[in-house]
Amino acid sequence: MKTFDQPQRQSAFAVFMMFFHIFRVVIGQVWPVAIGLFFGKKENIGMKFLILGGGLVLFILIKTLLDYWFMKFSIQQGQLLVRKGLFTKKTVTIPLERIQAVHLEQSLLHTLTKTYKVLIDTAGTDEEELKIYAIAAEDATALRHILLNAMQPRGDAQQAITATTGSNYETVSKLNIGGLLKLSLSANHLETMGIIAAFVIGKYEDIKPLIHKIPLLKELESYSDTVQFTWTVIASLVIISLLITILISIVRTFLRFYDYTVRKDGKGFHIRWGLLQIKQKMIPFNKIQMVSWRSNFIRRLIGMGLLHLKIAGQDKEKIKLRLELPITSPEQVTAIIQTYQSSLPAQDESEGYQIHRSYIFQRAFFITLPFLLVLTTGAYFVWKWNALLILLWWPLSMLKNWWYWNNFRFWIADTGVQRYASTFGKNEMLLNWNNIQYVQLRQSLFQKKKGLATLFLHTAGGRFELPFIRYEQGLQISNYALYKTASTQQNWM
Repeated sequence: MKTFDQPQRQSAFAVFMMFFHIFRVVIGQVWPVAIGLFFGKKENIGMKFLILGGGLVLFILIKTLLDYWFMKFSIQQGQLLVRKGLFTKKTVTIPLERIQAVHLEQSLLHTLTKTYKVLIDTAGTDEEELKIYAIAAEDATALRHILLNAMQPRGDAQQAITATTGSNYETVSKLNIGGLLKLSLSANHLETMGIIAAFVIGKYEDIKPLIHKIPLLKELESYSDTVQFTWTVIASLVIISLLITILISIVRTFLRFYDYTVRKDGKGFHIRWGLLQIKQKMIPFNKIQMVSWRSNFIRRLIGMGLLHLKIAGQDKEKIKLRLELPITSPEQVTAIIQTYQSSLPAQDESEGYQIHRSYIFQRAFFITLPFLLVLTTGAYFVWKWNALLILLWWPLSMLKNWWYWNNFRFWIADTGVQRYASTFGKNEMLLNWNNIQYVQLRQSLFQKKKGLATLFLHTAGGRFELPFIRYEQGLQISNYALYKTASTQQNWM
């Protein structure tokens, strides 16, 4: 098997992938200029496009070739070395034991060229540490094998499991077409509608100065100002928008979760999915920092949800690298989290602890009410006294806060802490004591007066929050968490 001890370049096919990537980035920045040239003065328009297009293609090609030729990687003395750059030399050194995950992706072009795209992630930056656009399939497999073996700490208990289980895989979860359809129909369509609206508004502002140069668009814009928005028109627009949103949600879900399969062996989870672009990711057990699983209202009714494995460094800035596993039964949740914690604290007979009811009033009076008053004041200049209808949201928010408070529970056990939160959907989180890096106990002025506090348990994969608990209880949990962290023989990763 290849050892990668000598510096090597990517596959020659990487030039095509890198070219398309740089091309998309550049075009995303200059396309308004191209539209302006097209609808501007007609003199020498062909020559303008020839110069602009030829210059862009030449720039992208030169940059692609330089980036490809001067980027080499190797594995030496337990470190992954990446050297790149012509005028400014840059060397990235990644200790192998600090690598969090190795991801393989295969688009249609990769499939035709028998190559893989490799993403290597660590906890040190906001994006993936190393991106290899194309590498031969056998080299990608060998590289992943070397890195995954190095990611396992010597003497770790997982080594003993690996020795006994070998490379046997157990299928934990597999999403069939029926589950995929239910997942897509129960998606957050309002979120999709918001994404579409934000995209349209953003692009509209870019091309708004050009609309008046196009007769058809100018006529449509002037017509929209004279339309009488009756209830029939508004209802029709809402229905059409909803149908389009549902269709887009189905397409997004099928592309994202098609053939989603989760398997595990003695080292970790092996995950594979994709329709047009096949992706493979491997997450070692010892890299998992926290586990959460959630469902919206509809998915809760049909017994579906998404389970999130949080590893070091995969916070909000690494959205593309986050792992959300579609689950269709409670048994799948149990099978996955058993590798992280043998038993759930909530499985005990105790009913758990509840947060203080002051949570209801603090959010209602100090967060929701000031926001609604500002919004109502601004709306008054448009809707006059009808703007007072906005304040009707305040009692609804009180009811929502009460429901959240009434359902919130958390459990403390010898192995870790678990919390359950619910309004319309539900959200559960599970944390092992040995994954805690530091503890933080905060008090606002309101909480200090009431003898309350909010406890934050920070890990390399995010934070675990217990809001509005008694200050004394927060101190007890903090001290117990620090004791368990200091006395454990397990590494945090």
